[in-house]
Amino acid sequence: MTHVRPELGFRTRAAAPDRRGPRSGHIRLPRVSIWFAPLFALCLPARAFAHAAGMATESCGCHSGGKAPTVLLTPDLTSVSTGQTVNLTISVSTTNGNAAGFFLEASTGKLGIVDSGTKPLGDGVTHNATRTGTGSAIIFKVGWTAPATPGGVDFRVWANSANGNRAQSGDGEGTGSYSMAFGCSGSKFYLDGDADGVGSASSGYTVACSLPANYSVKDGDCADNDPRVFPGNLEICDGRDNNCDGQVDEGLELATFCADADGDGHGVLGRATVIGCTDAEGFGLCDNDCNDSDPLVFPGATESCNNKDDNCNNQVDENARPTCGLGWCGRIAADCSSACNPGPPMAELCNNYDDDCDGVNDNGTDLQLCGSTGLVCRGGSCVAGSGGSAGGANSTADAGFTSNAGSVGNVQTPDEPEGSAGACRFARRRASTPLAAGACLALSALLYRRRRRPKEFSTSYFRGRPCRDSYRRVGFF
Repeated sequence: MTHVRPELGFRTRAAAPDRRGPRSGHIRLPRVSIWFAPLFALCLPARAFAHAAGMATESCGCHSGGKAPTVLLTPDLTSVSTGQTVNLTISVSTTNGNAAGFFLEASTGKLGIVDSGTKPLGDGVTHNATRTGTGSAIIFKVGWTAPATPGGVDFRVWANSANGNRAQSGDGEGTGSYSMAFGCSGSKFYLDGDADGVGSASSGYTVACSLPANYSVKDGDCADNDPRVFPGNLEICDGRDNNCDGQVDEGLELATFCADADGDGHGVLGRATVIGCTDAEGFGLCDNDCNDSDPLVFPGATESCNNKDDNCNNQVDENARPTCGLGWCGRIAADCSSACNPGPPMAELCNNYDDDCDGVNDNGTDLQLCGSTGLVCRGGSCVAGSGGSAGGANSTADAGFTSNAGSVGNVQTPDEPEGSAGACRFARRRASTPLAAGACLALSALLYRRRRRPKEFSTSYFRGRPCRDSYRRVGFF
């Protein structure tokens, strides 16, 4: 004989009397409790979606085979004050049949019972028994009281549209939600899952008095799980629609990339190529990697002391071997493993160089630097002047220098012999003696007369004499 238990929604067969009689110490359990214990254990941990007895689960998959119903949640008031109670209407479409159940939660406030066919369940409200009806939807009602402080509330409902066959087959599950503010006019804010400043209504939204955490006032993010993608972002070459305009890498300059065997971003000309705004996997710049099997060797790499041409400039370990010493003593080690030994110092000379390896150029007296009295060290060169100053770089300028055009300073030029300084020359501040001046004038007069008789007297007579070069500079030759 078969009996129907409406409160559970399952068919059971009546137990036959025990013909063997009662046994002491034994208790007979109904077969139905043993058959369906695994099913209840599977569905109990979650919540929402109802069996006939009000066992709520959050889409445990117990009901399947049907279509998802339309689930609507609407309040009887759209403007709610703090502490005020409103009634919520839950509508479940009769998509799969004329039976339905539900489970409702609220993010804040207090849910209450206003429908005799409902009951509290945890922090939410569900149905007492599967509700049947006629028409396009099954209706439930739940009360809700707003908190004393202004804010926003999110309602979420899970529902099941059943075909009433007392089995799980042919049923469908659906969800619905509603958000509203209380104690203020409220604004809509969009869930911003990737924290890029732009949310997405498809990800979720809420209505509140002020911006909550993890939400944005902006909607329209086309990839709310990628912070590199949102409306108004700069388009870059990364294979993504960075600005959510429906195009990928638009407006970017294209380039040709060459096959890169070692993955260091530098390829080799003459091999396979691709064209794009960035190099694809296995391709790199076409700058001729000189060793495409070593990812540490490529044009522009930092040269290391490893006996390899790291930067592809046809030199090995340049500027990478150990160095030591200052100035003239500076040396470079023979290789990466050899010790570097400074060279021997020299006597400091006037050459704008550190000959004695003390870190200072041309330090010493003018006599030490130039090796002769009457010379001073200026800018790495010895010139005529008052010698004996301490330090070529800081010596006092020679009085023979002049800035007047056409005059000749008492300066030793490179083509003068070292001992000819001051011999038979005209200087503004360092005048010759009267005897020397007279001798030079007499020679001048004699040369002038001989120039008119070149066959009888030759200027070759004075070649090599100390006065010749001086006179040439003032225009006698």
